[in-house]
Amino acid sequence: MWKGFIFWCAVFMVLPAYAEKHEHFVFKPDEVFSDYVARAETYLQANKVWVNADNQIHELAAVMPFELLPDASRCDEDQRVGVLLSHGLSDSPFSMRDPARALQAACYHVRVILLPGHGTESASLLSVSREDWRETFYNAANQLKEEVDSLYVGGFSTGGALAAEYAWKNPDQLSGVLLFSPVFKVNSSIDWLSPWLALVKDWLDNEPSDDFAKYASIPVPAIAEVYKLAKEVRGFVLENPKELPVFIAMSDEDQTVDSSVTLEVFEQGMVGATSQISLYSQDQNKVSSDRVKVYNSHWPESNILGLSHMAVHGAPNNPYYGAFGEYRICGWYLSDKALYDACRTDESNWFGERSKALSEKSPHAARVSWNPEFASLMQEMVTFMRSNTLQN
Repeated sequence: MWKGFIFWCAVFMVLPAYAEKHEHFVFKPDEVFSDYVARAETYLQANKVWVNADNQIHELAAVMPFELLPDASRCDEDQRVGVLLSHGLSDSPFSMRDPARALQAACYHVRVILLPGHGTESASLLSVSREDWRETFYNAANQLKEEVDSLYVGGFSTGGALAAEYAWKNPDQLSGVLLFSPVFKVNSSIDWLSPWLALVKDWLDNEPSDDFAKYASIPVPAIAEVYKLAKEVRGFVLENPKELPVFIAMSDEDQTVDSSVTLEVFEQGMVGATSQISLYSQDQNKVSSDRVKVYNSHWPESNILGLSHMAVHGAPNNPYYGAFGEYRICGWYLSDKALYDACRTDESNWFGERSKALSEKSPHAARVSWNPEFASLMQEMVTFMRSNTLQN
């Protein structure tokens, strides 16, 4: 028995050393953003797996990093304020389009990066590391910081964790942080097993994607990297409370990240008086406070029961993921074609985050991918930024 135990321990220890290595696409130190974008286009053209080969221009545009400049004819150029944003795990820069455009309209200079392992095919995540993600985020933030008078960093989910960590390591060089459904803990009681499982298993499922803006499946090694990143950033923020202004928007019903842990990190580590959370919740017993504003997330007139992880920062008029967009999120049913088709086509379907209550509304309910109150949220965020930029 002991010989077998020792053998498998040796296997687990050796496996990472023999794991296939890939050189991932990262933002280089001191790289000009236009050069980074040009390199990204070349890299994606060579490596992307197309959902529809006849739609390559549209699909490429969706996953490309991008930059939005304020309108010089109406925006004050005396103080140039930059915002660096990052998408989350399995996503692409497309997921940041709506908030980026809202920020541009409010006269901010916005850049959105492509995290290594993304934009091509889900198998690209098999060998990616959180250090690859950090390298890209840190280099991009350092570059933008040199070009503006004031800088905010932000992101969605994994991108939010990267932004928070960068901010906590460079607090005196920023005006604030913008976080959408940030991951400080994966919403699972067994997330700690992912690093061990990653040693012996690549996939829990591996479904082909019909969504050109994100992956349908995530390999176990990438999940393990997010677990480690979230744990490291959570500990760092909690051990080093700071008054740096932070704006968070998230859903109480989020099934991807643990919103209760985010609240804990906010209350104990993000202690600035001007920091605030916009929390969408079906729980009518949750009460707003000076720093936590609670909004009802049940809109029966729109067949929406709660906001999903990805919906908080999505605009209803988004032509792809919006209320009347061309793509409906039905990945919960990929293993059942009849349910999947019903979810995609039912004109009276319900939308929300996965739950028993949602299933009672419809056996093939879709995952909501937009926030009916997106415009109000963006105005709230811009008000937060204007107030804090003036103080820095």
